[in-house]
Amino acid sequence: MSSSSAAPPATYTTPTKRAGFSSTATAEAGPSRARPAGASPAYSSRRHSLYGIEDRIVIDPGSRTWKVGFSGEPEPRSVFWSTPSSGEDETEAWSLDPSLISSARGDRAEGDRLAGISVLRNLRKAFFECLMTDPKARKVIVLENTFLPRYVKEHIAQALFDSLKVPSVAFTPSSVLALAACGRITGLVVDCGWLETTVTPVYHSRPLYHLARSTALAGRALHRRLRRLLNHHATYYPPPASLGNLARQPVKPVPTGLLTDQLIERILTEGCFVGGVFVPRADETDEDEAMDVDAVQEKAEVEARREADRLARRYADDSSSSAKDMRFSVTPSSGSKAMGTGTLVVPGWLRERASEILFGDAVDEDESIPGLILACVLKCPIDLRAPMLSNILVTGGTSSLPNWITRLRVSILQSLLPPPSDPSEHSGAVPPFGTPEARGKETREWRRRGDEPYKALYGLAGKVVILNDPAPLSGDAQGAGASRGGSAPRWTTGLMSWVGGSLAGALKTSGPEIMREEYDMLVSESLARGEVWYEASDAALAEVAATAGLDLEEMRPGMAMQGLEAQRKRGWDEGRVLGDWTRATALV
Repeated sequence: MSSSSAAPPATYTTPTKRAGFSSTATAEAGPSRARPAGASPAYSSRRHSLYGIEDRIVIDPGSRTWKVGFSGEPEPRSVFWSTPSSGEDETEAWSLDPSLISSARGDRAEGDRLAGISVLRNLRKAFFECLMTDPKARKVIVLENTFLPRYVKEHIAQALFDSLKVPSVAFTPSSVLALAACGRITGLVVDCGWLETTVTPVYHSRPLYHLARSTALAGRALHRRLRRLLNHHATYYPPPASLGNLARQPVKPVPTGLLTDQLIERILTEGCFVGGVFVPRADETDEDEAMDVDAVQEKAEVEARREADRLARRYADDSSSSAKDMRFSVTPSSGSKAMGTGTLVVPGWLRERASEILFGDAVDEDESIPGLILACVLKCPIDLRAPMLSNILVTGGTSSLPNWITRLRVSILQSLLPPPSDPSEHSGAVPPFGTPEARGKETREWRRRGDEPYKALYGLAGKVVILNDPAPLSGDAQGAGASRGGSAPRWTTGLMSWVGGSLAGALKTSGPEIMREEYDMLVSESLARGEVWYEASDAALAEVAATAGLDLEEMRPGMAMQGLEAQRKRGWDEGRVLGDWTRATALV
């Protein structure tokens, strides 16, 4: 073949900074949309700064799950568990109290160490396994929750700067980023996560932390409620023991060893949903049935059984519910000799009403999430109450349950309805002052104050709008402002904050950056202050020991010596000024 008919040589081009997004993109964009064709902007070979390319790493660290990805992208590259599951117990990377971390056994120092190990492991996994990028060439944006523990934040900064050598880190409030993803700068962000549910008012992109509220009614409380109900009211059919014996007898209560963390999460995500507002029956009572305490030795098991029975009496006979029983396949334990998989039958009322713990059905009388929102609004200045109620944004993975946001809106509106008035209170006759009738009327009005805690917000019921409400009310049904409900982009509630962080990284509008050099200088100053403090402490101890003639560690309560009445230090008394109160006799 001649050279003139040869194919032209192939040409190769370097991918550009931005991928070819379609110009016909609509508001339907979201995590379910297919990724655009072309090279990702995060893997461009063009460098824009000394430390790396322009796109940053966006990290949403959670006690339960982590979300990591590149800025400028519509969804995170990876979502993974913060800790490997350990079976029956819930797993979280950290807790609000370090001593409550599993495996810490009540030791705060050990819990702090375990949290640091989990943070470093997750960051290494994010950079080297999920994103496969060099941390030394990437600036990082970390989403900071409203009540993120201080020790966790310090572990994140230490791991990023000391271990991974990132050039800079920007801690940005997740509430501000969630609103930014919706195009808002003012609103009330309700974050229902794993450890807690937080309500944070944001005004002009400034979180009002002194007005924020939180409750422990969140994902972990829901998991524990669901596990308790499954243990007492679900039915388990074990697999056949052999081919000669195919009988499957139901087992109830369900063995606790089968209710692993993975199974609870699967049942919650695949089978549970949030029902409508429950209207109790007129003949409903909360009396506990008599139980054989000898059969259940542990007090916690007795209380759990009573709570499960109370919920069954309350919800099992609900005629308005149409939820059906659902079956889940369960793999028996590795030591079992049974054949195949077992079957767990979950009652329909359990699937529908397990989430009632988040809406005011908690045994320990925790404040419900709707009540928490209204209490937060009441703390706001009077001029901010209407803007906050008109821009409610729900985030967090727990709020992804079907019908969760709709139930929240209905519960808030129900709390803002005034109670029916008593016709006798509107009678024209006014009892004379000081009479028993006047005192009775005053007492009834005083008692009504506790029955109407949100009376100051009754006039704002028509302004309640949830931005990401999937089924908002029409403007005629609730007011002119109600038509704005559901105007937020259709991201899932668990991704709302991360999408805001991706947008902030692309627009360079994240929080203040901490450079690696600045962090090293702050650490050096902190170490220097610590050395000075230790030297001063040792000098003070030596001075006290030389004066008292006895080391402080050897002193015990009640020990006293003469000559140090004017030099009392560290809470112990050298001289016997008064008698030892631990041996004194009380005067009668």
